[in-house]
Amino acid sequence: MSTRKVYTISYGCQMNTLDAELVRGDLARNGYEHVSEMSGADVILVNTCSVRDHAETKVWSLLGRAGQMKKERPDLQIGVLGCMAQRVKDDIVKRAPYVDLVLGTANFRSAVQDLEDLRRSGGRVVRTDRRPSADFLPDAGRQVTARPERHRAWVTVMRGCDHACAYCIVPFTRGREVSRPLADVLDETRRLADDGVREVTFLGQNINTYGKNSGEGGLCTLLEEAATIQGLDRIRFLTSNPFDMTEDMMRRFGAVERVMPWLHIPAQSGSDAVLKRMKRTYTVAQYEEVVGWARTHIPGVEITSDFIVGFPGETDEDFEGTRRLVERSELVQAYVFKYSLRPQTQAARRLPDDVRESVKQARNVAIHATQDVISERRNRAVIGDTFQVLVDGVSRTRKEMLAGREPGNRIVHFPGDASMAGRMAEIRITACGKHSLVGELESVED
Repeated sequence: MSTRKVYTISYGCQMNTLDAELVRGDLARNGYEHVSEMSGADVILVNTCSVRDHAETKVWSLLGRAGQMKKERPDLQIGVLGCMAQRVKDDIVKRAPYVDLVLGTANFRSAVQDLEDLRRSGGRVVRTDRRPSADFLPDAGRQVTARPERHRAWVTVMRGCDHACAYCIVPFTRGREVSRPLADVLDETRRLADDGVREVTFLGQNINTYGKNSGEGGLCTLLEEAATIQGLDRIRFLTSNPFDMTEDMMRRFGAVERVMPWLHIPAQSGSDAVLKRMKRTYTVAQYEEVVGWARTHIPGVEITSDFIVGFPGETDEDFEGTRRLVERSELVQAYVFKYSLRPQTQAARRLPDDVRESVKQARNVAIHATQDVISERRNRAVIGDTFQVLVDGVSRTRKEMLAGREPGNRIVHFPGDASMAGRMAEIRITACGKHSLVGELESVED
């Protein structure tokens, strides 16, 4: 019998991307071959995101194309996995009756068995009944060799979130916060390092509270233990909620050489009134205190952030507070999003979406413009400096050059040979743009 071919695509956050990677590993273990074009697949699996309406719109569009393909090839199997499957499973069944498999955020690891069962018996499988718990997490038995990058990997350390931010769909799609046992996370990290991974990024919806009820130690303990793993050179983590960050954490982060000097600390707004409506549980002053701790205790730290513009009730004064916070924080990069109403959230139930779309767009452009000036200034400041860069390979945007990341997580472009991928290189910075650095190769490890 010929090998079955599977096409997978993932939308949304890094955790979604890693979930899709876990499924691809399961499929590879069971003889499936991954293909890069949907047209050549026997199975199409779509791993979905519900954080913004735009992400769900993309999924509906892709499912429409897949449905047309199934009319010509009835044996084609189509599956929808992840957050959107968890949130709108009934809509998927109704709007896309040609979908064979609907698996929620804690059920996606059953994909292989369900696909085989469906081949034998037909019908449809809809499974969104389980949520992550101390006794059940969909992370066990990872096929560490099945990953897109040989020298980098992500590791999920916890699932769900106990915060209740008014705009956020995550508590409804991923459930309450559950941490993986420390030993499990370290074992997976060791296996990845043994397979050539040099940089690991630990993922959690609110990673600062990792292990809070385990008695095994929290995030700092995990980082300190992981830093002893042979072959692992770099450690990163995200995402952090400022409310759960302490000055002692910053001291401990800064004391571990292998923990890279980069923090992603979403602010979301520079207005206390908006933060209160968002239920973010901290003030602008408290956010700035956290940023100050980071700059005091982590040498050379670079900080990135998220902002939402056009949240219900946001006034011109509120927005100006956000713009001023961006200026004061001296971020190396900021991700800015227009508020998108998500069904089920507190904001959708209680707050009118009363900021006009044109105003949201103008504010989005204004914050990006402010941040671009700051990013370019911070990048210009390191021209002439030399960084150790972990080489990714050929640049996606400058095909004549290589690309990699320096410790502060900025992309660096430089000339070199593609065989350098996965090695450390010393790069002297000679130029920059708003979002990346350009340099010359000084040396590369053997």
